[in-house]
Amino acid sequence: MKVIDRKDNKATVFYNGKYYCVSDNSIETLIFESDSSGNIKDWIEVGGSRGASLSEVLSNFSSYLNLL
Repeated sequence: MKVIDRKDNKATVFYNGKYYCVSDNSIETLIFESDSSGNIKDWIEVGGSRGASLSEVLSNFSSYLNLL
């Protein structure tokens, strides 16, 4: 997992050949599929957790990603 960009409560991540936007709204941190600039492709979350911070999700990204 590589963090491409991180600003405030949002990060763009490259993982396993795909880009993701990771967003923390203070209640939950959600993961969405994105393009390389962090623009969300689909608003259906593909991972995340309620009560987890952006730093926590980034530190163990694969465990927060819902792999189908």
